[in-house]
Amino acid sequence: MSELPPDLPRLQAIATYLQLQLDRAQRRMAEIEQWEASRQAAARRPPPEWTLQVDVGAEPRPVAVHHGECAVAGPWRRRISRRDAIEALAAGVEACLLCRPDRELQVD
Repeated sequence: MSELPPDLPRLQAIATYLQLQLDRAQRRMAEIEQWEASRQAAARRPPPEWTLQVDVGAEPRPVAVHHGECAVAGPWRRRISRRDAIEALAAGVEACLLCRPDRELQVD
């Protein structure tokens, strides 16, 4: 004995319902695949070569230059170019005492 109804109209209604559910599941799968792809792309992106730690007080000001992978910089940092890092160090912004960007950038 079949679990499906014997008449065509009800079978068509079930088929329509199942097709709608399948379409919904496929859309959701596509969304998840896109999200995972963007997450993986972000994870593959190399860390910044240099970062500038910023004090977020009343007037934001540069505090220290760090190598991009330095954990000391904390959340208040922004990416900077090699040239910007050299210029910041030359202008008197401190070099991180842990990652020592001044050594790698050869700035005294």
